[in-house]
Amino acid sequence: MADRAARRPPWPIASVMNRLCLITPVLCLFLAAAAAPAATVAVLPLLDVTVSRNGVNHTLTGFVRREVEQRGFTLVPAGRIMEFLVRHRIRTLGRLDSHLVEAAGRELQADLLLQGTVCQLQEGAAPAISLSLELIRTADAATVWANTDALSASDLTSLLGLEDPENLSDLYGVFFPRLLATMPTRVLPAAGEHAVLDIDSVILLPRHARPGDEISCRVRIRGMEGRIGNLPRLTAWVGDRGHPLELDREGYYLAARWSAADEPGEYTVSLAGRWPSGRTERAVIGSYVVDDHAPDLQLHLVGRELDGRLFFSDRLLIIPTLTDPEPVSRWEVLVIDRDDEVIVRQGAAQELPRRLTWRGQTTLGTLAPDGEYTVVFRVWDRTGLSSSAAQDVSFRRTPPDVAIDLERKEKAVTVKLDRNSGMPLAYWWMKVFAPDGRLLRLAEGVHLPADFTVELPEGAKETPLAALLVAADVLGNRTREKIGDLRSAAAGGEEGEMTLEKEWLEEF
Repeated sequence: MADRAARRPPWPIASVMNRLCLITPVLCLFLAAAAAPAATVAVLPLLDVTVSRNGVNHTLTGFVRREVEQRGFTLVPAGRIMEFLVRHRIRTLGRLDSHLVEAAGRELQADLLLQGTVCQLQEGAAPAISLSLELIRTADAATVWANTDALSASDLTSLLGLEDPENLSDLYGVFFPRLLATMPTRVLPAAGEHAVLDIDSVILLPRHARPGDEISCRVRIRGMEGRIGNLPRLTAWVGDRGHPLELDREGYYLAARWSAADEPGEYTVSLAGRWPSGRTERAVIGSYVVDDHAPDLQLHLVGRELDGRLFFSDRLLIIPTLTDPEPVSRWEVLVIDRDDEVIVRQGAAQELPRRLTWRGQTTLGTLAPDGEYTVVFRVWDRTGLSSSAAQDVSFRRTPPDVAIDLERKEKAVTVKLDRNSGMPLAYWWMKVFAPDGRLLRLAEGVHLPADFTVELPEGAKETPLAALLVAADVLGNRTREKIGDLRSAAAGGEEGEMTLEKEWLEEF
């Protein structure tokens, strides 16, 4: 062994140097990466579409900020981010145009921008949460990472039911680490310098247009008051159509106007600047949607259907739906009587309600009379196109009108019942009580006319026999008639007394 080791040739110096040359760059990269400062991330407030299309959820934003910070990133203070949003008049989060992303990088000294949307947030017995996040490099507005995840209580329910989540807070400890688990801790820089127009603000209106509508674009370049004679030639491009921007009358904006295309769809607007030196820059400044189709609205009323007609007594559910769901700008519901008078008008400038309930009252709060009505629902989309749907309904609140005919015999009273008018009956029953409270007779059924006999108790010749009649129709209207003395009423004395029992909850 010693001889073999002695005979082993020494490493050539050139071979050792070659290996060192190969290892050194790797070590340099490793040391440079280890010494590189942590990237700065601006975490924008999360868009919460469960509230509205402009909703913001600061609570969940706080959880995301803490998780990002734990992964070694440096965070831009929340106060500075809010100042940036106010300064640029950013009202809708979740999606920023590239010029705003690059502006955030410059003004907030942020390497990365994290934006996201709360897609689901369900409280109650079955809590659930769903978020979508997007990490953007501010140098070139490139998306470097994105993830969408969802978690519900059923996903964490154990076989034995031990320590099962009971509310949303119980989900957060699992959800947020899992959501950001694949977020890279290091992000490569942009390949080369990215020329950027120093855009201060952009006003692109309307965001939703019909074919042929006028689109207005106004752009303000930072510090343009002192650069009027040294500004680039700016052109707004939509597809292959260019629209030169000219200084407006006030000298504050560079503006252009053009007509929206005839074809529906989303159109991206990019701004191209050409400097006197010949250098050109380009940035996406926004987009707008051309829509030529009114919402396809369907109306469903929930009541009681009889012989092909719809009836209700206490409440009518009104359920509007869109065949092709889209955001709407406003909606309105009308109830019209047979004289074409509008007795109910209600609406709002917000998303379509899941359902409404009409309880037979007018807009003034009075009870509408029994009769035939038409429910009309109208909806407007963001371009102002509207559609409507209507359905007839019959309102019946009057309780059943039951006629009682009593015939006195020597040892009995014959009771004859008949329905004078009203809706079909769901049931009826009549109870006759002895003076001591015992039940002497119970008669019941679902159809009228009907008759039955009440045997009079022996040994109690003229003691009063109380009776109670209850009848309800198929809509839930109920009649309750109390007869103080069946004997006297059968002999033509007491007519009895009637009270109506109803309970209503007002909604509109």
